[in-house]
Amino acid sequence: MKTIRILLIWVVAIPVLTGCWDRIEVNDIAIVTAAGIDLGEDNRIRLSLQVAIPTKLGPTSSAGGATDNSTFVVSETGVTIAEAYRHIQAKISRRIFFSHSRVLLIGEKLAKKGVSHIVDFYSRFHQPRMNSYIMYTKGEAFEVIKNKPQLENVSAEETRELTKLNVGVKVNISEFLDMLFTDGVEPVAPQFVLEPLEAGLENESQSGQAINGAALFKKDKLIGWMNDKESRGILWLRNNMQMGVITVNVAKEKGGGHISSNIIRSNTDIVPEHKQGKLKATVNLTTEMVVMENSSDLNLNDSKIIEYLQKELETEIKDRIQLTLGKAQKEYETDIFGFGEAVYKKYPKEWNEKYKKEWDQEFPNLEVSIKPQVFVRRTGLTK
Repeated sequence: MKTIRILLIWVVAIPVLTGCWDRIEVNDIAIVTAAGIDLGEDNRIRLSLQVAIPTKLGPTSSAGGATDNSTFVVSETGVTIAEAYRHIQAKISRRIFFSHSRVLLIGEKLAKKGVSHIVDFYSRFHQPRMNSYIMYTKGEAFEVIKNKPQLENVSAEETRELTKLNVGVKVNISEFLDMLFTDGVEPVAPQFVLEPLEAGLENESQSGQAINGAALFKKDKLIGWMNDKESRGILWLRNNMQMGVITVNVAKEKGGGHISSNIIRSNTDIVPEHKQGKLKATVNLTTEMVVMENSSDLNLNDSKIIEYLQKELETEIKDRIQLTLGKAQKEYETDIFGFGEAVYKKYPKEWNEKYKKEWDQEFPNLEVSIKPQVFVRRTGLTK
């Protein structure tokens, strides 16, 4: 009787144990490693996908990926991203697979028109990852993602690793979406460029990838750019500064020369103050640094010299932040730093009653005090 019961259970269970009904084999998919979106002719969306060639990505493939193409780029147009995606699918024998894509690059012309529909596609379609890095370029994204990698098999992997180094502004799609729909802060994202690997040989050397500057937004529209030096101030004000080198010029009366110091830790706190109907803000910044190079005659074992160096570093940091803040306030009038969000957190009543509706007019005239404090922790072994 027990044996019969086991057989009956087995017969009933067999139809249920059919495996994953929607399983897709690896050799049936086209793996997208990066996506580029531009504004094409007749205001149509041009979607470009960098697709991996699996046979070129194995351990037997050539190192660096520069000699053998490990990816190819396919593009199509449509009135929407979804339509362009379907047009691309009609040209590829394998099913397009977005889940391994880590880079989204958007061209300037499209960004100036507005990018909310792009974020909408990425938030609705289940395949693309919201933690993919989003970047902008002054040219066309199509031209950039065709660039051949130098160190990795896939150029998108080089882009991702470069972003992880925190050498510039770093924003993923989810963070960009939060900035887009959060009161008191406007979106900002890194500017992606191709630069010659050898300085001074622009016409002869190979191009390498670089994050050099930042794209500034008002709502979902690109309104301007900041260069590499100005974008460093963005990192300070958004409390994203994790690494970097600051060089100060030693005064001639002290012998001249330069001292370069490396950032090891940094913290920034924006503190708004509302008194008698007047709004101000203070930026409190604390940074710990180590000396990397000293080409001056100053003796860094002297505590007074260290105090002098710390003051010079504080002045340099303050000037950099002031340069960035001034450009955002006076030229672009966009709060990419989150001063408005800080006001809301500390003064929610005043924000909702007054500043929320008037922040576009209030921010350009906001009085901001920058108070950096630098601690030089190590100076090295040489005297």
